[in-house]
Amino acid sequence: MNIDTNHRVAIVADDLTSAADAAGPFVVRGLTAIVGRGRPPRLAGTVVSVDCGSRSAARAEAAARVAALTASLAGREVLYKTVDSTLRGHVTAELEACFKASGRSLLVLAPAFPAAGRTTVEGIQLVDGIPVAESVYGRDPVHPARHSSLAELVPNCIQNVFLLDAATEEELDAKIAALPEPESILWAGSPGMALALARRLTPSETHRASVRHDAENVLVVVGSANPHSHRQAKAIAHSTGVTLVCGPVAREDDPDAVLRRIALEAEELLLRKRFDALIVSGGDTMDAILDRLGVREFEVHHELAPGFPLCRAILDSGRPLWLAMKAGGFGDDDALRCAVAKLQRVAPLSAGVSA
Repeated sequence: MNIDTNHRVAIVADDLTSAADAAGPFVVRGLTAIVGRGRPPRLAGTVVSVDCGSRSAARAEAAARVAALTASLAGREVLYKTVDSTLRGHVTAELEACFKASGRSLLVLAPAFPAAGRTTVEGIQLVDGIPVAESVYGRDPVHPARHSSLAELVPNCIQNVFLLDAATEEELDAKIAALPEPESILWAGSPGMALALARRLTPSETHRASVRHDAENVLVVVGSANPHSHRQAKAIAHSTGVTLVCGPVAREDDPDAVLRRIALEAEELLLRKRFDALIVSGGDTMDAILDRLGVREFEVHHELAPGFPLCRAILDSGRPLWLAMKAGGFGDDDALRCAVAKLQRVAPLSAGVSA
């Protein structure tokens, strides 16, 4: 099955980083992808991804948002629901809401992301070989992983389901490729599934022309308290052309106040100085900044690394701004340094937006 304008992909995501990084693999293979925040975007792409903002909502509200947005996107031929690779968020409630609204007959659940050390073995989700609920993600103060078993997350109302084990990208690719009738399936998984689906649906990778960013000045905002993010920030603390804003390492009593403070500081910097690019570690942080900037949708252009998409937004002033974002705990200690280096060199040119 080859994707063309008659086979469009819809992505329903629970947070902003998931919405963007799920679209990234399709863009690498030559498709256009637009991300909408809280609503379907006005611009159309072969791939449309919508952030429901549901991970931080109450369970009932999360389900309602997912149901409404799924219903609006279910007419697209391929429907993909993001699931965090560490199984955080309202996974069961969102899968139920999405499946009921999707009109699909089969749920395929595959949260493995082997490239990031997240694997599924005998139905158990592992992070670097440790069951996820017993890992650091099980102690997350905001969205802890409470289950390691995929079966415990499947809603009782869904009887037709495949739970996919995968310890390698090759294994996940093979299992995704073997499933018939992609249009009848609600695909649910992490960026690992996005990679496998993109390869399944678009067998030939398209190499895009290159355009120079001229990203001389880069604002990097680390809003996540995850220790990985702060080690990554240290690696760029004295980099040329980089302005760094970091939140506290330890979680504070009023995290919403911290988030507002970081977003306000970032907005003031962006308005005061002409930055060419904004890199943010932490989906909630990017959400808060884009709220202040009035950005409701943007185009995904490429991936700086798997799970680290590069996007382009147009501000109210008409000025374009490169956006790059990743989840707080994602990537090795060099992730931000490598992203800055790539932004200051060359990035693929978007193929344009298709109707």
